[in-house]
Amino acid sequence: MKKILIVDDDRDNLDVLSEMLEKSFQPIPASSGKEGIRLAVQEQPAIILLDVNMPDMNGFEVCRRLREQPATRHIPVIMLTTVSDMDSRVEGLTIGADDYITKPFNARDLLARIQARLRRVELDVKREEAIACANLVLDPKTGEVKLNGEEIHLTRVEFELLRYFLERRNQVVERAKLLGDLWPDAVVTERTVDTHMGNLRKKIKKARFGIKTVYGSGYILKVDE
Repeated sequence: MKKILIVDDDRDNLDVLSEMLEKSFQPIPASSGKEGIRLAVQEQPAIILLDVNMPDMNGFEVCRRLREQPATRHIPVIMLTTVSDMDSRVEGLTIGADDYITKPFNARDLLARIQARLRRVELDVKREEAIACANLVLDPKTGEVKLNGEEIHLTRVEFELLRYFLERRNQVVERAKLLGDLWPDAVVTERTVDTHMGNLRKKIKKARFGIKTVYGSGYILKVDE
């Protein structure tokens, strides 16, 4: 049975979520951000449910630290929060969360979102060969991206965006298709996509290719082959 780490400072929420998911997963509760990071490294769960509003370390900081560590950067993170404003949603996804669910939520919907995210991970594992393009190499096995031989750090979302375009080089990708392919189960807007794309472009600006905006349509990774 796959492990699921639940990080929430509210004991009642931990109990409810654990009971909700115990038929399909092995729940591992963590009552603080620091404990959540420790258990993520120790237990290597299949997925992490992460509350945003916690006193010692909020969920955004926890997610940021998880993405900085090689041992946890690959673990999918679904953020759970009562905060529903778009800026918070964008922030969560920008720092590397895979999904963002607003409380209260339906148990069946939560389980469906978890299963969908895990299916995506399983598909990603099958696509393991390194992808080279000009002076950049992306390695799905290690999660590393090297530019001119030096590793650059990408969030999980930026990594998946880059791989998506490397696999579709010289093809125009419409924003709607990008949203459907990379975030089929999350409520993500075009603004969120543009934010991720802007961050990715900054990090790979020394690459001998570019991801260009096709105005009124989407994006294209343009490279001469």
